[in-house]
Amino acid sequence: VSAVSCIVIKDAETTAEISDTEVGSITEADDTSENTEDETQTEYPHSNMELAPLDEVIATTENLTINVSTFKYFFMDEYSSFVNESYYYFSYYNFDESIPLHDQDYTFSSEPMTWYQVFLEEAKYQFEQYAVFAEMALKEGLALDDDDKAKIESNLKSIEDIAADYSMTFDEYMSQFMGEGMTRDRIKTALELIQLGYKYYLKLYNEPQYTEAQIEETYENSNGKYSLVDYRKALIYALYDETDSEEQIEAAKNDVKTKAENMKDLIDGGKSFTEAYNTVTEDTSESTAEDKFLYTGVEYSSDEAYAFLYDKTTVEGQIKITYDETGNAYVIQCVKLPYKNTQRSISVRHILLSSTEYDTEEKAYEMGLKLLQQINGAEDKKAEFISLVSEYSSDPGSNTNGGLYENVVPGAMVEEFNDWCFDSERKVGDTGLVLTDYGYHVMYMEGFSDEMWYYKSEAELRSNDFNAAAEEIFNTVKITYNEELLDKITK
Repeated sequence: VSAVSCIVIKDAETTAEISDTEVGSITEADDTSENTEDETQTEYPHSNMELAPLDEVIATTENLTINVSTFKYFFMDEYSSFVNESYYYFSYYNFDESIPLHDQDYTFSSEPMTWYQVFLEEAKYQFEQYAVFAEMALKEGLALDDDDKAKIESNLKSIEDIAADYSMTFDEYMSQFMGEGMTRDRIKTALELIQLGYKYYLKLYNEPQYTEAQIEETYENSNGKYSLVDYRKALIYALYDETDSEEQIEAAKNDVKTKAENMKDLIDGGKSFTEAYNTVTEDTSESTAEDKFLYTGVEYSSDEAYAFLYDKTTVEGQIKITYDETGNAYVIQCVKLPYKNTQRSISVRHILLSSTEYDTEEKAYEMGLKLLQQINGAEDKKAEFISLVSEYSSDPGSNTNGGLYENVVPGAMVEEFNDWCFDSERKVGDTGLVLTDYGYHVMYMEGFSDEMWYYKSEAELRSNDFNAAAEEIFNTVKITYNEELLDKITK
């Protein structure tokens, strides 16, 4: 049985995929569970303590009352994630699943800690990210809408489906990861808190509006972070091995320095970059094309070998020579000063008709044509496309979300797929049929992003404003814990 982190929402991006009760249920104890008396009398594995009763209040804010079960969701998600991801490294971590967490020392801290304290601190951190924002949502009258509730129900349904695959009920399946009593209703309440917190996060992040002048100013002050830069780069190796004497190694490194300086002098004297490289390295290969060493940098780098390309004092044609710890020389020439990265990412939908699903390539092609005709003949092509994805697409990465891939950049997909997406004539709403090694893809162009320089400059502004606002909120909202219950979440 897979770990709970594989099926339960954790990070902000996936959290958006989840909520069916009113927000008020977050503040109410769940009285629908059965056998509460048995659950609260479970013997605690450490010092004969009992587990914290799931319906006891463990944390409060001005508007929120959080039960143990909701907090336990976060604790057990952290625990299950660790177990799932680090199973083969337990000996390295000195971790043993069979020993109560309170009784296991965490040896990677300068201060004495148990593994229980490690998971508790991680759980508190994750819990507070959502609880603080959920508190702000309630203060500002923000509530879960029908779409939020549908997302939660969809997430719960996915857990039920997985449980059914193992011939288990939802509650039986979740008990494998979160303990007895962590019922569907209790999981649902935790997901409501997460969804409400995430809803406020989106509001806080997306609320500011920026002018074109603000975005342009951010770009100008970005030190080239959102620019492209063209340059040539060659590597001259220091030719020695570990069996050589110190004198031989030093001589090899000095030889490299001489070659690098000679290469620079030859270029300054009028030779091309490639000719200069071939001369100093005595390269007799037939490849002499000048673009042999040509690159385009798409992200600012503070590394000495590249930072000069973005320096405002650098001029086109200027050369920089740097050396690594082994003596190798990097000769870099600025070809074109930083310029705006006008590339756009795209969002595209596809239906994969896998070559393994059909007897012949011709049959897959015929099905692709049939679906394409159906889509193009529909009044709403996008809606029709989405309706067909789950039935026909064999791509597990997108057949549950309408075939959608978002923020795709050039070169991220296989060649034929990429070429269709980034055709200069491509428009929103275009459809098509593309053959790759994976099979035939029925395509639908969803949309284009802003140019990269614009998108990233605005994102920087938005991130800075969000971080400042969030810091103020986290300094203002107070969460009060029942410390005794915090010590009794699980073994």
